[in-house]
Amino acid sequence: MSITLAMTDSHEISRDELIALLDLAGELSTQVDHHKVVLAILERACSFTNSPEGSVLMYDPIRKGLYFSATRGAKGDELLQKFGEGSNQRIPIEGSKAGQAFRSGEITISSNVQDDSEHFKNVDDQIGNVTVSVISVPLMITGSIVGVLQLLNKTNSSGELCPYDEYDCALLQHLGRIAAAAINNARLVQKLTAQTGMYARDGVSQYLEIIDQPARPERVTALFADMRGFTQLCQTQSDATRTQEILNDFLGMLADQVLLRGGIVNKFIGDAVFALFQGEGAPAAAVRCSFDMLERFDSLLRRWMDECNEDLSFIDIGIGIATGTAAVGSFGSAEVKNFTAIGTVINLASAFENAARNGRRVLVDNSTWSASRHIVQESEGPLPFNLGKPDQGVKIKYQHYYLKRLTPDRPVRVFLSHNHHDREYVETRIREPLAKRHVETWYSENDIIPGDDYIHRIQDGLLKCDWMLVILTSSAAASDWVRAEVNTALKDPRFRGRVVPVRVDDALPDQMSSTFGSLDLLDVSNSPNPGDTIYEFLVQREQQIRAIR
Repeated sequence: MSITLAMTDSHEISRDELIALLDLAGELSTQVDHHKVVLAILERACSFTNSPEGSVLMYDPIRKGLYFSATRGAKGDELLQKFGEGSNQRIPIEGSKAGQAFRSGEITISSNVQDDSEHFKNVDDQIGNVTVSVISVPLMITGSIVGVLQLLNKTNSSGELCPYDEYDCALLQHLGRIAAAAINNARLVQKLTAQTGMYARDGVSQYLEIIDQPARPERVTALFADMRGFTQLCQTQSDATRTQEILNDFLGMLADQVLLRGGIVNKFIGDAVFALFQGEGAPAAAVRCSFDMLERFDSLLRRWMDECNEDLSFIDIGIGIATGTAAVGSFGSAEVKNFTAIGTVINLASAFENAARNGRRVLVDNSTWSASRHIVQESEGPLPFNLGKPDQGVKIKYQHYYLKRLTPDRPVRVFLSHNHHDREYVETRIREPLAKRHVETWYSENDIIPGDDYIHRIQDGLLKCDWMLVILTSSAAASDWVRAEVNTALKDPRFRGRVVPVRVDDALPDQMSSTFGSLDLLDVSNSPNPGDTIYEFLVQREQQIRAIR
C-alpha cells in the first residue's frame, strides 16, 4: 500500500519530541559543514521513527537525478560508493519513491514497497538489500525542494517490522523543515566560501576556522595556468556566447584537474586560474596537474575547431609553477575578505606563466624542480630568469626549468564504456576493485536517446579520464551507444593506445569496431579478479606508452 500525505500540521507531536526538535535546530544552526549537517539530521530522524536504515538524498541539477549524501544502516557505505555524489549513478526522478516525493512536494509512505510500481529496485538489487516499508520526506525551503529524507524498515518495540503512520509523517514534516533550512545554509556557506578563494575538493570546512585569522607564513606550491590567444579569440568569434562557452570549457577543465590532484582553486583571473597546493607532496602534485591540463587542453582545442569555421590553432596554454613560503590567509577589510596567498613565490609563478610561450608550456622554479625531479623524464634547465617589472632597475635573478615530459603515472580516472545490462558486473568486478586502488571511474549512467547532444556528453566524460575500458560483451557489441563512445574516443589523439577492449564473455572485438583488431585485447573472462588484472595491465601499458613517446 502506498499513500501520499500533504504537508500539513494536522497531527500534534509530543512535548519531548518538540524539545528534541528544538535541540536539533539549535545544534544545526551552529554547523556549517554540509556532511555533518546531513548526518545529524539522519541520525535524529532514524531515532525518532525507530528506523534502522535511512538516507538523505540531494538533487543533482546537471544530471537531473538524486544522489545519496548521507546514509545509515549496514549497507550505507556501499550506497555511497554506488549512488553517492562522486558516483556515476543517480536515482531517477521518475520511477522512484524518493523521486515521487521530490516531484510532488508531499510525504509518501509505502508499507509494501516491493509491490509498488514507483519503487526503484535497482538500488536494492545492487547492494543486496530488501526494503519493506519506506517513508520519503521532501526537503523544501522557500518553495524549492533541495532533496529528500528517506527512512526504511521501521520496527516496533519488539523489533518487528511495522508500517509508518501519520504520526511519523507529522514528526518528519517538522524535522524536514528544519533539515531543509540547515542544508540550505550549509550549502550557501560552502558557495560563499568558495567565492572567497577556498574551493577544494574535500569541502571548505577546514578553512572556515582561519577566515578571521591573520595571514600566516606557509610553504605552498603556486600554479598559474592561462589561455594564450584569448584576445584574438574574442575578435574572431562574432557570437559572444560561443566565446563564453569556450572559456567555460577551458576554466572548468583547469579547475577539475586542480581538484583531482588535491589542490585549491583560489581564483579565476580572466582566462586564467590560480591554484594552491599544500603539504609535502605539493610540488609533484602541481607538476602532475600541469600535464593533466596540457593533455586535456589539446582535446578541447580539437573539439572547438570541429565546432567552428575559424582556425583556432593560435590558441595555446601556458603554465607557471613555483614553490616557497607565502603569506596564506584572509586579506581585506573587516567586512570584505578574500582568502589567498601573497609573496614572491606567487609573483614568480605568475611570471613563469606569462613567459610560458612558443611551445615552452610548463615552466617551474628550482624548488619545484628539486622536489619533483623524480617524476620528470625530460626537461631543459637550469635556465636564467629575471623577476621584476619592465621599468624596474634591479631585477631578482632566478633559475627555472622547462618541463617536457613526465614519468608514467598510475591510472587516475578511467572511462568505463559498457552496456547497462552489464552494470552489476562492472560495478562489483571492475569499479569497486579499482576504487580500492584509488582509481576513479566514470561512465554514462544511461544511454542517451537520439536527439540529445550525446557526442558532447561523451566528450565531457572523456575529458575527465585518462583511459577508456570497453567492457566487451554480447550486449555491448549490440549497443549503438557503446559504439558511439568508442568511436568518439578513437577520434581523440589523446586516447591513442588508451582504448582497451576488455573481454568478459564470448564476444569478439571486431563485433564492436574494426579498429579493435589492432588494439591490445585484455581477456579477463577467466580471471578470478578482473579488476586487479585490469589495474596491473594499465600500469604496464602506461609505462610502454611513455617509453614510446
